[in-house]
Amino acid sequence: MTRRFSARARTLHLGTANYCWFIDPAEALCLRLAGTPDADRPLAGMCDSARCPQATHHPCHRPVWEEARQNAKVFIGSLSRRQKTERARVEASVTRAERVLAEIDHSTALATGKDEI
Repeated sequence: MTRRFSARARTLHLGTANYCWFIDPAEALCLRLAGTPDADRPLAGMCDSARCPQATHHPCHRPVWEEARQNAKVFIGSLSRRQKTERARVEASVTRAERVLAEIDHSTALATGKDEI
């Protein structure tokens, strides 16, 4: 049993904004983006945990995602009307952060047994 846990623990990589369960390198978005499908560990600098199937988000990650959302909203406010491409990119990151926040809140509500989310 200890062996099974240690094997599972080797696949877990703790990040500031997510936990990466690096179980299947072929499924790791970071490796696909970097073009290094044979790597034996995730590339934290290439992580897009909101899109990677091996990433999970937990209540401890919520402050990071909330700050990212707020910072992006402030940045959008500083863009001129002519910066449409940049605005669209930053708005997509706000949407991504809001989706992750909603998922964290939903799973927290389920774990605590609250009916309303």
